[in-house]
Amino acid sequence: MGKVVARQSVNVLMPTGFGLVVAIVLLESANSTSFGDANVANLLGYLCVWVPLLVAIGVAGGGVARGGWGSSLDGPGAAILHGSAATAGVSGAGSSSVLTSPDSVSGGDSAAAGSVSNLALGSDRAPDRAPDCAHAGSVDDDAGNGIRSGKSLLRLSIRPIDLVWGLGVGLLARTVASLIEILGYGSIGTAGATFGETVHDGWWLFSALLAPVLLAPFVEELFFRGLVLRGVYRQVTTLGAARWAGPIAVGVSGLTFALMHLVTIDPGNTSTVVVVGVSTLIFGLAAASLALATARIGGAIVAHVTFNGLVIVPALLGF
Repeated sequence: MGKVVARQSVNVLMPTGFGLVVAIVLLESANSTSFGDANVANLLGYLCVWVPLLVAIGVAGGGVARGGWGSSLDGPGAAILHGSAATAGVSGAGSSSVLTSPDSVSGGDSAAAGSVSNLALGSDRAPDRAPDCAHAGSVDDDAGNGIRSGKSLLRLSIRPIDLVWGLGVGLLARTVASLIEILGYGSIGTAGATFGETVHDGWWLFSALLAPVLLAPFVEELFFRGLVLRGVYRQVTTLGAARWAGPIAVGVSGLTFALMHLVTIDPGNTSTVVVVGVSTLIFGLAAASLALATARIGGAIVAHVTFNGLVIVPALLGF
């Protein structure tokens, strides 16, 4: 049984790692290519990151819809769960599945709601512990609904309290980043957000607001805090190190997030490498910790929007 769980967890991480590597390679290639149109270059730069990450999310989500990979992120693999259900002669019993998102739990019975606090990114049960029948039955439910399964995989939900947490974490992280910029540059920088003669067209709307403030935070949080964080968490748990699953998952999520933002920076520019690297690492760790604590990524998305917006908006206003 244990071997099945480990194999499925590794499979979940395969599209994650592949998507990250492809994004880095494409981004580096685009950065080293000269384009006649700056707008096109900017668009391609974003697409080089977003497309591989979204494809990785889609592949992992497809695994959830088939009842395979997603369950390995939340405990014993689907094969084990289905086997237990067949042995017990129970089908579709209970609604407290570890694959059920916090939003769907809130609409379920009180027993399911009581288990949310233990589902930060999956149960801390030992991987070889036999699952109960309620969990086994609900795997079948999620396996037949790709949208619900994908939402469960990424913990894609947001509650009013996430706005508070997200704004607080984003503001605190940006304050720390500004202090790092003062130490590294001698003043608060704009992290590359500079705007010349303003032409208020579709390109401006995309490059100045939609991409950096809304789209990039959403896609990156889906990947780094939705997929990377949970995939690493469950892999470490299935290896029998549940106590260290949280710290390791937060660390990997933060480090890979920082690495992605260092790809296009000239390694010879030491001060920029240090400032951007440390700033994005701190934010990545903070966002991952928030996602881990709340069991969903809504707060992390709000934090990311806040973190980026506090740079872009002042630059647009000429501060």
